Amino acid sequence: MQKPAAPKPATPPAAKPKPPTAPSPKPEPTKPAKPKPQPAAPEPVAPKPEKPRPEKPKPKPRPKPVRPEPVRPEQFAWAFPEEPPPGEAMPLTGAPAVDATGRIFIHLHGKLIALEEKDARPEVVWEYVTGSRAPGPVVVDSDGILRLHCTDGMLHCLNFDGKQVYPPAPVGEPLGYAAPVADLDGNTWISAAEGGLTKVDAEGRSSSAGRYFRTRQKFDAAGVIHRGVLYIGSEDGYVFAVELGDRKGKNLWNHAAEQGYTGWYIHSSPAITTDGNVVVAGRDEHVYGFGGDGKPLWKTPVPGQMLASPVIDRHGHVYVGVSQSRRGQKPRGLLLCMDGNSHKVRWQYDAAAPVESTPGIGDDDVIYLGDNAGVIHAVDFAGKPQWTAKVGAAVRSAGTIIAPGRVAFGLDDATLIALNCSSQSLADAGWPKIAKTLGQCGLV
Repeated sequence: MQKPAAPKPATPPAAKPKPPTAPSPKPEPTKPAKPKPQPAAPEPVAPKPEKPRPEKPKPKPRPKPVRPEPVRPEQFAWAFPEEPPPGEAMPLTGAPAVDATGRIFIHLHGKLIALEEKDARPEVVWEYVTGSRAPGPVVVDSDGILRLHCTDGMLHCLNFDGKQVYPPAPVGEPLGYAAPVADLDGNTWISAAEGGLTKVDAEGRSSSAGRYFRTRQKFDAAGVIHRGVLYIGSEDGYVFAVELGDRKGKNLWNHAAEQGYTGWYIHSSPAITTDGNVVVAGRDEHVYGFGGDGKPLWKTPVPGQMLASPVIDRHGHVYVGVSQSRRGQKPRGLLLCMDGNSHKVRWQYDAAAPVESTPGIGDDDVIYLGDNAGVIHAVDFAGKPQWTAKVGAAVRSAGTIIAPGRVAFGLDDATLIALNCSSQSLADAGWPKIAKTLGQCGLV
């Protein structure tokens, strides 16, 4: 049997013709971009010749300090050092201390120096280095023990040979007008920078509880001990009378009742009369006298400031240096003598310049003082000049008789000068110098 033929695949229908498409618009021809102008190449510049650098100026050599020419008056005996140091010097404003053997003690250039006069020249016996300054003087007690309060905040205590009695004791910064005060038991009393008093015992120990006598008032003055009482001026214008006991000091004067009151602060050291009265110079231009109980006895007006301390001769007359500086006038100075009974001015002696030097009185009633013009004056009992000596530098220190026929002063050019004089010693009565004695330790 014949197989049937396979069916032919169906023919796909013919595709419909696509409608004709519109021709796409011809792109407009673009203009070629103009090339950016290139900056012209810089013309080569010839290198400038380098200027020679100026040489650094060589440092000018420092001028050598000029050593001032020493002035030696007719009365000149010797000076230590022989010539003033070059450059700026630290003024020697403290009076020299002298012990029972005649040895002289000063503090200069960070050293405590012991001197002896031999063959009319000073010789150094020993030196002790403090390394600091000391605004106040060296003081020597009756046992020959030296004390000095320095700006290192230490109390230095030495024996006759310059050896430490005990290590330097920390007591704080010194005040400008103050000085250590020593008693018979070896204690030292220091004006504390914070006010009041600090006590250092004979072994160099200070009170662990702080100040011995507490007050806010600063005792910026040199005090004196009389019959167990320390008399000292303060910045609030009162004199304190501090009874020195074992534990704490006690002020014996009643300030609420105006006992011991002056008109302004006190920098002067007191002078004690033979009957126990206390004489002080106030900065209110008055000299005051107080009884031993603090009651005011008298006051004398003074024509100027008193930057020094009063002294008293054997007749009871009071002497004080005065500084005057009035507007439109040249500064000048005076030495005033006040009668010991009436307390009125007996006479005045005109100095060449303000007087900050505390006078010293010799055994022949001659008064010695210096002034800020560099002149030392010797004035007799009647207020007449015995002689004057120009020494070339201001004299602010107190004067003292360091040996028979020798009066000495510290100068602002950091030298100690000794002059020949008629006095053989300090006056043996009255209050002949600041702190009274050659050792100037404040104990009387």
